[in-house]
Amino acid sequence: MAKRKAQPVTGGSRKRTISLEDVRKAARTLKQQSASLEALAQVMKDGELEEIEIDGYGLLERGIDEVDRFVDNVDKGVKKASRDKERSSM
Repeated sequence: MAKRKAQPVTGGSRKRTISLEDVRKAARTLKQQSASLEALAQVMKDGELEEIEIDGYGLLERGIDEVDRFVDNVDKGVKKASRDKERSSM
């Protein structure tokens, strides 16, 4: 997978408006990465490789934590937007 460069934070705020397509794109990327990792796991199984030595496992752990936080933030954003929409239609 190609690495993406982080976008700089401007204006001091870390909040950003994202679209439905942005969320779907993130989900597609995660599915592709998951499929690649699963394929590698299958190669290990087929090759009867119980363990391998790699660099960067800590990056994976931190990345998973970051994805968990992102999902939590999207969940909060969806709930807030739903509440705001409900209030404005009253």
